[in-house]
Amino acid sequence: MIVKIKKCRKKEKTNIKLPKNIILILLVIINLLILSSYSCKIDKNNNYHHSGEPLLNNVIGSDDRERITPTTTYPWSTIVKLYITWGSYNTFATGAVIDKNHVLTAGHCVYSHTYGGWADSIKVVPGAESGIEPFGHVWSIEMRCYNDWIIHASPNHDFAVITLDRDIGLQTGWMGLYTTLPTSSTYTGLLNTAGYPHDLDNGENLYWCHDYGVSADEYNHRYNLDTTGGQSGSPIWFYYNNGPYILSIVAYSFIGLDLNYGTRLNRNKYDCINNWLFADSTLTDKADLASENNHLAGYSSTIVGAGLTNFEVWCKIRNIGTITASSIIVSYYASTDTSFSKQDYLIGTDVIPSLTSTSTSDSRWSGTFPEGIPSGVYYIGWIIDVDNNIEEFNEDNNYNFIWSSKLSVDATPPINPTTCIQLNGTTESNVWQDSIYNPSFSWSGASDLHTNVEGYYYYWGENPNGISNSFTASPSYDPPAVNNGTYYMRVSTKDSVGNIAEWTTLYIFKFEKKIEDEIEPPDEPPNDDPPENPENDPEDNPNDDSGDETDEIVKDVIDPNFITECIIIAGIVSLLVFLFLKVYSKESRQ
Repeated sequence: MIVKIKKCRKKEKTNIKLPKNIILILLVIINLLILSSYSCKIDKNNNYHHSGEPLLNNVIGSDDRERITPTTTYPWSTIVKLYITWGSYNTFATGAVIDKNHVLTAGHCVYSHTYGGWADSIKVVPGAESGIEPFGHVWSIEMRCYNDWIIHASPNHDFAVITLDRDIGLQTGWMGLYTTLPTSSTYTGLLNTAGYPHDLDNGENLYWCHDYGVSADEYNHRYNLDTTGGQSGSPIWFYYNNGPYILSIVAYSFIGLDLNYGTRLNRNKYDCINNWLFADSTLTDKADLASENNHLAGYSSTIVGAGLTNFEVWCKIRNIGTITASSIIVSYYASTDTSFSKQDYLIGTDVIPSLTSTSTSDSRWSGTFPEGIPSGVYYIGWIIDVDNNIEEFNEDNNYNFIWSSKLSVDATPPINPTTCIQLNGTTESNVWQDSIYNPSFSWSGASDLHTNVEGYYYYWGENPNGISNSFTASPSYDPPAVNNGTYYMRVSTKDSVGNIAEWTTLYIFKFEKKIEDEIEPPDEPPNDDPPENPENDPEDNPNDDSGDETDEIVKDVIDPNFITECIIIAGIVSLLVFLFLKVYSKESRQ
């Protein structure tokens, strides 16, 4: 049995009436400072709110409520009084007929966290007046509400549907249901409510009032209508196409703020209620998967690089059907418009193993944003069960999207610089020169169509196809001084999401110093000092080849003047030797 459904044994149709003189004990000892911004629940426990303290009447300004009599004319005949029993505890509340055998009311009127869960029995009396039942009464045979109410008692989901044991709606008529965006002026326009307030006639008679709404959000609707205990579950309706349509359900008050509020019928609740009605009329159970609220969805960044950026997207899914769904595939897409299909660009998929009736589950995908998605601006959305593998009540509510923002995708490399100048002196690219050997470069003209230029990978060297991992955010580079040769200033532009352009050569720098401009080093003066280590003197070490280099250097520097000097010295030496020998020979003969 599905946890959200309470099935009741059909009661015998006996006329059980509450005593006309019910004594309501109101303990009005309340510290106004404590209750100045206190939120309480109406009529969950007859005339007590959820904390067990006495409930204050939530009449805003003057009391505008008017008694309705007779109650047998439409739409008053659709307002029902509920007699609810939890064990030995009895209370009453209000509801509205929404088709031939169903009543809409508040969740806390059928499932009480104080009294142990589902009500034991609910007697339904349309148009009750002073103890009279103009249409008789019927009994609940089934009760349904969201798991969020059963598990968490969430005020965002405080609504319920009661299935009746006969088609009393054919006698009373019924109200329609209506939903639209919470920003619609419908929620701040003229509204109506009617119910059985305990502070007037002890809840015996039907009272109506009308006033303007204040505001609405995804789950709640705030209004200036007067409501008190006994009116929990009363419909908030407006007139559309000459008929009453229910927007919200009376449930709560902000004590001290002159403001009442209740659960709004958003799109999921509207569809869920209709699924319950259909399931009862056809005895058919199906799942029905829908997005809970796109305010609960989002993605991690608004600008991505295709194939580059880590990306995350998420949403919340609810099963508004009557049975559990299994192996639910949620497919995330990027679309240029708000109509999503399999023809849009797939981002990724997530699998939810199972989801029970009325329950929710978070869905999330993360990974590298696909590289196959071209540059552009996209809505991000999702499709549940895109291949229709799960049989559902409604196959047309499986997609949703984030309408409040768009995602920018950049799949295009940036444009490299178009101009480069050498800043030190005057040079031209790819032209030899001999004056500048310490160049400095600056470039401009880089751009990106979708994002921004982050910086440049750069290469400086003699390879015409050189690349490197060196990176600079500045459009300039100051290389070290160069020797003779050809040098290439090359860059590859990178944008802010990581797209990188092809390498390009911005400047070819050529430098060669002329030979006649070279300056000879001066001759070193002779060194007359004896060597510090005679043992290392080349003249004393004939096996030392280190002197060969000196000989080679001497040969390289011999000039004609040196040769002439050597010849003259040799002649003088020869003459002296000749004279010495002649004198020596003469003395020997004597």
